[in-house]
Amino acid sequence: MNNLGSSSQELYDRALRSIPAGTHSNSRATAVPLRYFSRAQGSRLWDVEGQEWLDFVMGNAAVVLGHGHPNIIEAVNQAMRLGLGAGVESELSIQAAEAFLSCVPTAEQVRFTNTGTEAAIHALHLARVVTGRQGLAKMEGAYHGWWDDVNVSTWSDLTKAGPAERPVALPGGPGLRPSPDITILPFNNLEAAREILTAKKEEIAALFIEPVLIDIGFIEPEPGYLEGLRKLTSELGILLVFDELLTGFRLGPGGAQGKYGVTPDLSLWSKGLANGFPVAALAGRREIMERSAPGAGNAPFVGTFNGFRPALAACLTALELQKDGTVAANLHRRTEELKREFNALAQAAGIAAQLHGGGGHVQPYFTDVTVRDYRSAATTDVKQYRAWADHLGANHLIVASGPLLHSAFSAAHGDQDFERFLELTRQAFALQGELHA
Repeated sequence: MNNLGSSSQELYDRALRSIPAGTHSNSRATAVPLRYFSRAQGSRLWDVEGQEWLDFVMGNAAVVLGHGHPNIIEAVNQAMRLGLGAGVESELSIQAAEAFLSCVPTAEQVRFTNTGTEAAIHALHLARVVTGRQGLAKMEGAYHGWWDDVNVSTWSDLTKAGPAERPVALPGGPGLRPSPDITILPFNNLEAAREILTAKKEEIAALFIEPVLIDIGFIEPEPGYLEGLRKLTSELGILLVFDELLTGFRLGPGGAQGKYGVTPDLSLWSKGLANGFPVAALAGRREIMERSAPGAGNAPFVGTFNGFRPALAACLTALELQKDGTVAANLHRRTEELKREFNALAQAAGIAAQLHGGGGHVQPYFTDVTVRDYRSAATTDVKQYRAWADHLGANHLIVASGPLLHSAFSAAHGDQDFERFLELTRQAFALQGELHA
């Protein structure tokens, strides 16, 4: 039960007795004490002290339509009242699948699971079954979940990461198993991909790629890059897997594959699917997806909470609200406006900073280097980023806690929200200018 009389400090002290670091996800352990929230609506959060916060993280971009969207809440409540939850199928699971496939015409079949990590695990299992190979290639700076085989070389220590054209595979943390089956590629370097993948074509089952690198900010593919990877992987018999966990439904109803006109063999979806409710999807070509059905030689695909009815109710409703593309178009328009204004403020203040973004994703890089891959993104000035983020946070506007992460806004954000973001940015830049005067 929520004790509204408690402060965040009191709750933090209490949480430490039962929860490591006081939180169930290390990504939230960004301050001491942690701030605990009691409710959310639209673009706002309220903490247990009753203070209002403007949210530019939005559940790591999972909340596309705004917190507490009434249509989503009603759909979930209705599903819960019917009593069906885990371990059974219902017509809703078919309706959600049909709605998904109508939004993503490049996919022919879909199966639902619970998290992006689970979808990634299933995709690699399926690729191994289909190709008879074991290896996985992925991009330096891409995050596909916490599992050993994919949590590799996302936020690499560049003193250990090897040459830019041939990055070394580095496990994402202690306790993760180093794997000789994992190959790392530099993003936006088609020639390096051609050389590395061709040399290992008999080993690699799949190439996983965020079509836009968003977990480290927002880095778009250069013209011809995704098309080149599609052609190359087809020639080598490697499955091309798009990780659309962050691009999905923010860049458009068809995700990045719709925006860029490149069709992968498989794709992973999660954060944009259900406006913050836990559901994920693996989708792709029929002949590949059917190798996850029961049968000798097929990949396993099981889970008690797969197709969990309340989450699918949120998913179906969110898809219906976004299927015409209006939400994504408005997010894109707002993002472009915010980028222009932010970058103008940086230029006027004499600060090397550039706001990248699309579909409501936004993240500044404090560098004058052209950001096109992980290594160029890593040139961002950490102290400048933290000074900016700390000033916004001190004024109750929440952005990503670190420079190689991603902030996001929603369809519920309005003119006053963006004006506040820009005014606080102007103030932060002025303060930085005074420090360096």
